[in-house]
Amino acid sequence: MRGKEHGSPFNKKCSSVSQMPLLALICALASWPHFANAATESASPAEVMLTKGWRITQDVRQLGEKLGWYKPDLSADWQPIDRLAHLQLLLAPQPYFGRTLRSFNDYPWWYRMEFSTPSNARSATLRFGGVDYFAKVWLNGSLLGEHEGYGDPFEFEVGGILRTDRPNLLAVEVSSPWDHRYKDLTYPFWAVERNLIKGSYEHADTLIQRDVNPVGIWRPVRLIIHEGLHATGEPAVTSALSSDHRLADITLVWPVANDGVPTNVELRMQVRQHATGRVVARTSRAVRLDHGMSSLQAGATIDSPQLWTTWDRGAQPLYEAVLELVPSHASGLTVSTTFAVRTVELRRSADETRFFLNGKPLYLRGATYWPDLYLSNMSRVRYERDIRAAMRAGINAFRVHVHTEDPEFYELCDRLGIALIQDNDLNWVFPTDVGFTARAVRHFGALVEQLRNHPSIIAWVAMNEVGDLNGVGMPQGLSPEGHRIGAQLVSRARQLDPTRPVIQNSIDKDDLASGDEHDYRGSLMGGKTTYFDIFADKSKLVTEFGVDAPPALTSLRVVPEAAERLREVLPRVAELHDYQYRLLKYYIEHYRIQKYSPNAGYFQFMWIDLSPQSFYGIYDYWGNAKTEGLGGGLRALMESNQPVGIFMEHNTKPVALHAVNDSSEDLGECTAHWIVSTASTVVLEGTQRVRLRADAHQRIRDLSFPVNEGENYKIVLELLAPNGKVLTTNTYLDPFRRRLRPAGYPDRMDEELGMRLWWAGDRK
Repeated sequence: MRGKEHGSPFNKKCSSVSQMPLLALICALASWPHFANAATESASPAEVMLTKGWRITQDVRQLGEKLGWYKPDLSADWQPIDRLAHLQLLLAPQPYFGRTLRSFNDYPWWYRMEFSTPSNARSATLRFGGVDYFAKVWLNGSLLGEHEGYGDPFEFEVGGILRTDRPNLLAVEVSSPWDHRYKDLTYPFWAVERNLIKGSYEHADTLIQRDVNPVGIWRPVRLIIHEGLHATGEPAVTSALSSDHRLADITLVWPVANDGVPTNVELRMQVRQHATGRVVARTSRAVRLDHGMSSLQAGATIDSPQLWTTWDRGAQPLYEAVLELVPSHASGLTVSTTFAVRTVELRRSADETRFFLNGKPLYLRGATYWPDLYLSNMSRVRYERDIRAAMRAGINAFRVHVHTEDPEFYELCDRLGIALIQDNDLNWVFPTDVGFTARAVRHFGALVEQLRNHPSIIAWVAMNEVGDLNGVGMPQGLSPEGHRIGAQLVSRARQLDPTRPVIQNSIDKDDLASGDEHDYRGSLMGGKTTYFDIFADKSKLVTEFGVDAPPALTSLRVVPEAAERLREVLPRVAELHDYQYRLLKYYIEHYRIQKYSPNAGYFQFMWIDLSPQSFYGIYDYWGNAKTEGLGGGLRALMESNQPVGIFMEHNTKPVALHAVNDSSEDLGECTAHWIVSTASTVVLEGTQRVRLRADAHQRIRDLSFPVNEGENYKIVLELLAPNGKVLTTNTYLDPFRRRLRPAGYPDRMDEELGMRLWWAGDRK
């Protein structure tokens, strides 16, 4: 099952690193995308899989259409590819950085393949799972149409064009061009006007590599043979829960097409529990299918529905709805979809931005997630590895930041109980004309339609960090153009999905259409700020904070190019991991001490690095935790991010002790214990009872002792259950010193590698 090792750019290097068990595992699974594809490519008799047999070439003269490269009689000696994936992964020696990557996007690429069809194939749908980014499709010399996007499926009806007596020729022109317009050349890193609506490239300030812009057909292509009656999309599921939660009304809307004459059919729906298969509802009714498109609606009521929630609050029961059309004269049509019953609400006011799940407040302990620049390099195996590691670190929510992931990711979050805030791809600076706005609204609508059945998604984000679209820099509030575009995006999302809230512009804490904020004091905001600066602040919902840390030493040495650029920082990796530990710990505990007064949650930026360099991730690109020195960001999460926590409020001196319980269990009369010591003596020790109810925060007591300059303090906290069992512990090592951001922070770009690096261009 293992294919050629194109899936990871580090295969040859990884094979020699036997001392790293996790890295060795990653290398052994370098062809993860092959495993994922293999699981989905067992075509039914009514499908022809079109994933093998493609040949490609780059149209460097841009004459492909004029020369008729889409015509069946073309004699083309093009390069064969063994699978569908982003072309950089297939062809580039190093697909993650370096200026040579820019050539992949300078000119279009052409794909051609021949395939045969059964003799009874009179009607058929040609479905593309994903093409990045612009696609123009021909079949047997006839232009089928065009598509813009990178992750949304699209299809064409091709029955009248198919040949059954000889092979068919499918040709696709694919391009993902660079954007070359800038708002202000004073800030070229921030000012790229992004005409492509894809968040996974050209993030302007090199948070994403300057030279990476994924391109290619990267998801399976299928020919679905039918008899004129066929689905044109997935059913959309909505559920309405009664106020006492005893009944759930389920409605499914299923788009279908009838290419033949009008006909009478029976529409059947069966709803069953996904885990047990027990049928909980079934309905049936006669419907009339006219020629053309129809939206069929089916409804049912579930008695005593099981409600979905996050893993730290309960179970994740799922349901499966099966829809079937039974005509009298031909074979039927069946589709199934998985969903869950739950309600979600976002209450926004000047005093709160708080999520409610099934009518109860939900405290979010989250991180943003963006594991790879190339979605075709992801797989179910890697997604599950990341999600389970996040759960062990106490994370109950992800923000999918300015991109979408593969379907397997959302299915796993549904099953494992991770709440998701899902971003649109619109970010920073983009055109404001009517044409672009219409494209952006279509793109956001396609995203909502594709993902709306997943119960794990609790909110949509229409735009990220958009300010004055006629200027540059970090936004201080939306301009009139931004409000106009944002309002249209929000309206479209609500039209397609009235069950979820929409954040118009992530960062606008004072705008009640958004209500969240980003805070980078002590990191991005400059070397003169410190994380202690947040001490007196109140934050309603924080969807970005954090600080960069380079990968582990063992990981860095796998990539000689990056290791050479980072040679001066290699001896300081432990120091930088320590700073990430301290900053994340302070931010997280600051927010949790404010639980619901007013804080409703936070999202550390990020969970996994996108690529082999310095990023915000707790884990690096290879899946290795950044735990050198004191233990890095992962230690901060293990101490401060679990559902039950005990914390010391402090800045340069101690203030108070707090206990927090995010679970749905009443923990009863607990006991808090603390010890304060220096290298030479115990300064303070004490014990106190604390009543800790479900989903609660309790201030235990004031904490005060002299802090002497030059003394190194250690504080150990412990929270015991009524039966004496240890619920949680926490440790503070020299916590009272005000620390500036470490020298050499990666705020400059390495022009050769096209990305930010610690000390990039700085040899002081």
